[in-house]
Order: sequence, then structure tokens, then C-alpha cells
Amino acid sequence: MSNVFISCSRWHIDFVRHLFDQLKDRNRDPWANWQDFSATADWLTEIYNGIEATDSFLFIISPDSVTSEICTLEIGHAANQNL
Repeated sequence: MSNVFISCSRWHIDFVRHLFDQLKDRNRDPWANWQDFSATADWLTEIYNGIEATDSFLFIISPDSVTSEICTLEIGHAANQNL
């Protein structure tokens, strides 16, 4: 189980990779939606499973992320999980 699920726009991957590394350096177990997907995976189910298995949900706010359909789905699912 991850400690932190990171939701972000794909336009901010460099920032999220840096944040991801910083969290790992601080003994956290982050999960971001750019990792661990197989070519045949049901990616939305994997995202939802990642959200359900986490302790914390971190949304990277940007003009791109607030208009992202995927980020909206992730936030909605996190809210339904009371995160």
C-alpha cells in the first residue's frame, strides 16, 4: 500500500517525479498515475485501486490539472473514499 497517491496533469511529470523522489527520500511510499501500468491493463481500474489503497491523496493543482478529465475522475474517487 502506498502512503501518498499523487494526482496530476501529465504536463507536470518532471515536477511530480521530483516530488516523488523527495517523498521516497523521506521514507514515504508514493504512487503516481504514470507508473506501474501494463499495456493491456484497465488503467482506470488501476488508478482507482491505487487511490483505494493509499493513506493520502495529493492533488497537484495547475490550470491543466483542474481541467483534466482524468484528474476530475481521480478527485471524485478519492472523495468517495473519504480521502
